[in-house]
Amino acid sequence: MQEGFILKLIFLESSLFSGLFIMSLDSWTSGPDGIRKDIKNPYSSGCTFIIGILAFGVFGSIASLFFGVMFLTAEDKLFPGFGFFFCISLVTIFIITMRSYRKASHIVKTIEIQTNTSLLSLRETGKSDVELSLSEFISYLVLFRAERSSSTGNSINSNSTWKYWDIYLVYRDGSCILLETFRDGNSLKEGLEFFKTALPLPVLDRSDLKLTNPESKEIPYKQDPKKIEPSAWVKTESKDQGTKIEIIEPKSIGKTFITMLVPTLFYGAWFTVVNSFLENSENLIFLIFIVPFSVFFLGITTVMTVFILFRKTEVIANSLELKLRYSTRIPILSSLLYKERSIPLSSIRNVRTIRMEQDNQILCVALKSPNGLKQRTFLDLLYNVQGVNLSSKQLAGDAELLGIITLGSWLPKGPGYSDLVYAENVLESVLNLREESLTFSDLASSPKK
Repeated sequence: MQEGFILKLIFLESSLFSGLFIMSLDSWTSGPDGIRKDIKNPYSSGCTFIIGILAFGVFGSIASLFFGVMFLTAEDKLFPGFGFFFCISLVTIFIITMRSYRKASHIVKTIEIQTNTSLLSLRETGKSDVELSLSEFISYLVLFRAERSSSTGNSINSNSTWKYWDIYLVYRDGSCILLETFRDGNSLKEGLEFFKTALPLPVLDRSDLKLTNPESKEIPYKQDPKKIEPSAWVKTESKDQGTKIEIIEPKSIGKTFITMLVPTLFYGAWFTVVNSFLENSENLIFLIFIVPFSVFFLGITTVMTVFILFRKTEVIANSLELKLRYSTRIPILSSLLYKERSIPLSSIRNVRTIRMEQDNQILCVALKSPNGLKQRTFLDLLYNVQGVNLSSKQLAGDAELLGIITLGSWLPKGPGYSDLVYAENVLESVLNLREESLTFSDLASSPKK
């Protein structure tokens, strides 16, 4: 979703963005029937909204006025003109994005471990509930990650590295659900003890704390999970002797405007910088930097524009194979950059859904055989460029973990996690896939770092 993509670009290097997703055991409530946590939209109010207004509203207005005066008074119109356009565009993008999230301020996500029914319940306002049997989970998975943060605070904390430890629940097919995120090892240990009182699973630790513990207790099966109902955002149809499944993205004027404006800003920045170099062409040292700068900058911008913002993926399955048809929504390039990847049924290990850090939700295919890898080309790699790193979610025995559908979140309307789970079930049914049922021993046999 473009709104989520742009907002994450805006806060990518800020300590505020990283802190948005740091949870706490204080947010969990315990009761006789289990434990639960309610998560409210972090973008719709509070520090995010206030700092966003200060940073993009106040700073953007002052910068727009400054470049506007320069544009009217200076002889050279290009640089101040682009500066004015850039500041106005940035403020506009922020307003459209935050307005969208404000409309979703009522949304609450709930995760609940119900000991009385032995079910894990995942709920979201306006979406179908997802229920999974606790007896089908095989392990807790502890993962470490580090993110660089260019804080605007004092010099001691600037350009610091933020450390996180994530606790996941691993389902028998390898699907992962993020339970909690911690900033230090002691809190992590307390968190594991807290969760194990309600759900006594073994622990697989891939971090540096060496907390792997195979001890567990049998989880009784008490109740059948609720059947997932598809929403209007999921569409299935017959195509090419198979079943095509599509999760529709909601359309809006604001999203279309942002989609067109973002690449314009990047290409405009390149043109402005290069033009300033050429105006000083008598100083030949500038020429040394023009070519590598242009290749690097335009390469990143083009990949982001064509293969992320305008990417289109068709997912078609039959009883023999899974087909992924990649293309771009840019008319001139749609046929030129078209790529189809066929994955034989014999190479598919599992179809998985992953709820991970920074509120990413992804439908993935785990391959057990390198057969599918031999057909990969440079276009395959480009179409699978994404702002989500799946390498840490790859389990022992996976030859490849391929993300095929990624969802945004905290939007006023659109598909949700339940739609990904429904799509997963449809693919497994159409493929008649006999998934590998993983165990803790399988995960711990050859842990990935």
